[in-house]
Amino acid sequence: MYLLNHYTAGVILFGDRTQLTSHRLPKVNFDNYEAVLSFVLVNNNHWKLLYIHANTSTVFLVDPAQSIKQLDDSEHAAKRIQEYFRVRRTRHSITDWVDVKWKGGVMGHPLQTDGCSCGVVVVKMAKAVMESFPLIPNVNFECSKKYMKRERRELALEILEASVFDEHTYCAMCAALRPPGSGSPITDWVQCDDCERWYHAQCLAMDSRDFKKAETGYWNCPLCNT
Repeated sequence: MYLLNHYTAGVILFGDRTQLTSHRLPKVNFDNYEAVLSFVLVNNNHWKLLYIHANTSTVFLVDPAQSIKQLDDSEHAAKRIQEYFRVRRTRHSITDWVDVKWKGGVMGHPLQTDGCSCGVVVVKMAKAVMESFPLIPNVNFECSKKYMKRERRELALEILEASVFDEHTYCAMCAALRPPGSGSPITDWVQCDDCERWYHAQCLAMDSRDFKKAETGYWNCPLCNT
């Protein structure tokens, strides 16, 4: 199973053709993998799970907040995946997975019960997918607000304890010196006044007004606000 970074996944599903060419992943041969798993950030405020199951040629774009449009979303994702591999062949002569006829699929899963637990839900869904691989699971776990609050905190602590990056040097959101993708050569940083971790303003989707407010006033990071 290949774990695709969320930024490239977002470009594949929502970017234009020019962006696709800059995310061709030339060192990755997808013929060596039976599946791809990734998270997708939508509108900078909501996470979905992307699961590409090669054995059944099925693409799942799973929304933890609703299931009514899941098949439509998955079919659209399948078309974008198809286009991505065709661009790799046309522009870079990379032919892995190019002849696969991708289709959208539906995966059973619980729905989040609040407006802030999508990230935790997709992580738990990803875990269920990996544990069931190569079978496609019918994901089921508790999604109450009380349970999600506990899971969010335990997940954050687990990630931080396992981390090897210096929180005083790297972004606590993306773990890198520079924000993902191309943009301004100037990187805006903001530090949490409680835990003292640093974040890219871009990774937090901060506009200039919110950044100035956080930079000059007392500001708590998303981890400390859980």
